[in-house]
Amino acid sequence: MQIKKDKIPLDQIIKMILREKTVLSILMKELIEEYNPYSLNEIEQCIKPQGDVPLHSRMTSGHRNENNEDYRSIYFDSLVYASLPQDHGKIAMIINLEAQGILKGKSHVLSRGNYYTSRNISMQIGKLFDHGQYDDIVKVVSIWIVFNAPLYKQGSINRYRMREEHVLGNVCEDEKYFDKQEIIVLYLGYKENESVSSNVLRILLDEGMTVAKKKEELRKYDFELTESLEEEVEEMCDYSVYLEQKYMEKGLKRGIEQGIEQGIEQGIEQGIEQGIEQGIEQGIEQGICSSLCSLMENMKINLQEAMKLLNVPESEYEQYSKMLNVKE
Repeated sequence: MQIKKDKIPLDQIIKMILREKTVLSILMKELIEEYNPYSLNEIEQCIKPQGDVPLHSRMTSGHRNENNEDYRSIYFDSLVYASLPQDHGKIAMIINLEAQGILKGKSHVLSRGNYYTSRNISMQIGKLFDHGQYDDIVKVVSIWIVFNAPLYKQGSINRYRMREEHVLGNVCEDEKYFDKQEIIVLYLGYKENESVSSNVLRILLDEGMTVAKKKEELRKYDFELTESLEEEVEEMCDYSVYLEQKYMEKGLKRGIEQGIEQGIEQGIEQGIEQGIEQGIEQGIEQGICSSLCSLMENMKINLQEAMKLLNVPESEYEQYSKMLNVKE
């Protein structure tokens, strides 16, 4: 498979998948109570994707806006305004989907979820409700899809929401006045479970599964890939191959570099060892030569007699004769 030079980053592909109405509708139907009674087709008609919506702008260096200020915008992965079929297009809910690689990064996923829902409420001022008209606040739901969760959490779904608790007495208030924020966390696993939405996401976001295999697996849940969703899934598969090749090349390059480094190190070590060995040998030879000369001078004997006295092996007689330039 030929890989494009400029690949869309994997996190951007996941964002595009989470913005697909077919994906959103199956999650909304299963996870959000207000949409449980409706068909997937009815829910799709209620979805209004908002595109790239800034969560906030963070001040940082290297980026300039029209006021010459430094900033970097942080965007929601997927943000949609959703109505209910009976409300004829009136916004009833804001739904935010976020993909989280690990359960704990700089902040826990639930802490981030609280911040995201709070931002989605404050962003409504002047757009969906006027300041002071708090009864008009639209409910916000933040759905977090967690990859690489601990094994004991994989395949689980947790919901966090505000509920009325009667500490004293039994006074009841209308739920619409306090049920304004909800966080739902899906801990994706590698095995099939009872949740259709979890299984669909597990298959769609599996980087190692081919498109053909994904289509086959998704049919078990009556889920068909739309044309645009299929393109994004193919892009994900291409990207996984691209990464595999990239890291293979990187690994090969690093292997060659390490081989060269090890070769140099071994060469230096061997050179030192050889130098020491040669130095010791030369020192011994020079010591023997010095001793032979002393014997010949003091005892008035020839070289052969001196070598016999020093127990020099006969095989080395010629060597020391050459070194001392003495004929046997």
